[in-house]
Amino acid sequence: MLFSTVDFWIFFALVFPLYFALSFRWQNAMLLSASYLFYSWWGSQGYNSQGVLDENLYPWTNPWHYRFAALMFATSAFDWYAGLKIQDNPSARSRRGWLLLSLGSNLLILGFFKYCNFFIENTEALLHALGFSPDPFVIKVTLPVAISFYTFQSMAYTIDIYRGQMKPTNNLWDFMLFVAYFPHLVAGPINRPQSLLSQCERPRRMTWDGWRQGAVLILIGLFRKVVVADSLGPLADKVFTDPTKCSSLTLLLGLYCYAIQIYTDFSGYSDIARGLAKLMGFELMHNFQHPYFASNITDFWRRWHVSLSTWLRDYLYIPLGGNRGGTLKTYRNLFLTMFLGGLWHGASWTFVVWGTLHGVYLAVHKWMLGERKPDGEAPPREAGLGARVIFLLKVLGTFHLAALSWIFFRAPDFTKAWQFCAGLLSFRSKIAREAGGIGLDSDDLRTACFAVLTMLLLIDLPQYRNKDHTRLLNWPLALRVLALAVLVLWLISTRRTGEHVPFIYFQF
Repeated sequence: MLFSTVDFWIFFALVFPLYFALSFRWQNAMLLSASYLFYSWWGSQGYNSQGVLDENLYPWTNPWHYRFAALMFATSAFDWYAGLKIQDNPSARSRRGWLLLSLGSNLLILGFFKYCNFFIENTEALLHALGFSPDPFVIKVTLPVAISFYTFQSMAYTIDIYRGQMKPTNNLWDFMLFVAYFPHLVAGPINRPQSLLSQCERPRRMTWDGWRQGAVLILIGLFRKVVVADSLGPLADKVFTDPTKCSSLTLLLGLYCYAIQIYTDFSGYSDIARGLAKLMGFELMHNFQHPYFASNITDFWRRWHVSLSTWLRDYLYIPLGGNRGGTLKTYRNLFLTMFLGGLWHGASWTFVVWGTLHGVYLAVHKWMLGERKPDGEAPPREAGLGARVIFLLKVLGTFHLAALSWIFFRAPDFTKAWQFCAGLLSFRSKIAREAGGIGLDSDDLRTACFAVLTMLLLIDLPQYRNKDHTRLLNWPLALRVLALAVLVLWLISTRRTGEHVPFIYFQF
């Protein structure tokens, strides 16, 4: 079920009144059942792991999605048991053994489902390059929905227990709910056990203020996704289909479209997830803090996909040594962290290049800073014009560094990525349509730009300036009603004419 479909809102309209009426323990039981139903529904609706409708995946002919629900249940149960053994075992060696067993099983399962086909394809390519002619070995592994997200969440649980940062829960079903809670299950945020698990273990308090904030976050998320991201997507897809047939200006506009699309698509999902949770008295972590307002690449990663970037920092970068052990080791740790972060996104060398580029960016920025600490805050309102101009130039520079890396994130393969880069730097003029040239429809581009501008004025700038994601609720009544009416009416008109487009991060 996609958050932007009628199916999901019927599902939520049934779940929420039941949740409101039940006592705490029955709430948890109902939410856990609903979460597994939500997860299994992918198979019943014929969605593949990328969230795309596939007629070959209906449950009567292909029950894999129900098996994937069983897989999530089994891995969750084992991690819960491992957490208890880590806590109760007096032997340091045994505690370490249970931790390694938990981490190893999670990484083995994740590696098999996510990288098996990638490994086979690259092994065959290497053998062909060495002059061998191996018989093709074909194995079709379907990627379970959300496996990257819930695996990292479970791994954080056992690691934190091993580090002595938290105690395990004795209630298996509370832990299962922590892993499977449906608002964040498919595309995050990757919530920390100290935060979300503790909320699963105690009664939640629903308030009128929480309902207001939750409703506004859902509206903002739907607007970002349906109105902005889905209008930019076809424009970006058009230029990435065949970059050789696009002028440099068309490629640049298409790249801008994708950069904004992936931000609004993913942050829109996170907004909806946080809004749904708020309606039920839960608090999920902020996953986006307006990353395109960052004035340097370090600040960008403090604002982009915060749940993943902080996970990589705490469970990979710091254990590798962080910034301890000298400058060269710090650069190495940054590089390895981002390299593996790129690989987490998908079994493709293009994702590795994307992660590697950001590793290089961060290392260079660290070198430029020296002993100084990075600062990404905007100049105070009383600052002079010069400081504001310099800050704006830094923001634009950081945005274009991020946009350049998005080429490899979006391109289906290296050939298309290099064609895109070459075309962008060739400064070639418009290619005539008679020669097969690809151009962007001016009406579609104008509509998308207007949607982006509306989002910037009504949502992003007020949120950024006031550091409040529901700032709209504090506006004067007349202005608040006008802004909400614009968002709602535009969303309704777009939804009536548009198709259901899956969220980009469903494939990870």
